[in-house]
Amino acid sequence: MQRRTALSTVTAAAWGIEWLTGSALANEALNAAAVQEQKSAQVTRQLRFSAVLSNPQGKRLVDQTLWMYLPIKRTSTQDFIAVDTKIPFAMHTDAVGHSIIKIQIGELPPFAQRPFSLTVQTVQFATPRASESGNQNDWLHTERFTEVSDSRVQAQARALKASTPLQTARNIYEWVADSIAYAGFIADDLGAVYALSERKGDCTEYAFLVVALARANQIAARMVGGYVADRDLAPRADEYHNWAELYVEGAWQMVDAQKKNWLSPCADYTAFRFYRGNAINPLGLAHRFAVEGDMQVRM
Repeated sequence: MQRRTALSTVTAAAWGIEWLTGSALANEALNAAAVQEQKSAQVTRQLRFSAVLSNPQGKRLVDQTLWMYLPIKRTSTQDFIAVDTKIPFAMHTDAVGHSIIKIQIGELPPFAQRPFSLTVQTVQFATPRASESGNQNDWLHTERFTEVSDSRVQAQARALKASTPLQTARNIYEWVADSIAYAGFIADDLGAVYALSERKGDCTEYAFLVVALARANQIAARMVGGYVADRDLAPRADEYHNWAELYVEGAWQMVDAQKKNWLSPCADYTAFRFYRGNAINPLGLAHRFAVEGDMQVRM
């Protein structure tokens, strides 16, 4: 699923970000942070992306910046271990755990194009690892498109509540999977209330609704964006997908009502972004990437 990309005009300095530079240094930091756990079945996954940076104008462009999400540094089912690209970059992990890459282009001549490719490598776990519970409160409240306090969401959440959080989560998953019709790709985010009222949406609306119903039942939940694949892949733009993660049984568990996947196969889900209703880094509210300047990006 592809989404429109919002442009960010925020500088790194405005966010107080310090960047690692160069692939060797970035990979060293990622490898040092990755946890080498052997308790669960695991697989190494590679995703390869190709992009073209272009100047559509008849004058040269200077000081252009591309910001991109890479795989989240660590989740219950994922460790991000390496990135490989020949284009110079800098990288940082923000407060939520996002891996952000910054590519600066000093100059693009008139009508020039600059292609590049980028490969990321993750370790994916078939069974969620226990997660720290200290940040659950960050994922319990109303946000943009996750309208937890709406009376309609509250009423439906009460109807799905069970005696345990796990069974409540299962009820939410089954109800959303059975009650919402897949409408194909929708360019704009529409949110949980839209999905609940119209009984339709794309993967984003399914995920928003699962998250809103879970939070209304005091289950920490978040929408995740990334790619779903059971093998190494060069994803197309329209393969970008959204799903939900719910904190139950001591771990963040994958819940994908649109694809009708309950908790499994979580190792096929490579997470790039946790949705937040406000800007928390230089990408603003962009789903995958944002551009600072006038250059265009085709991925």
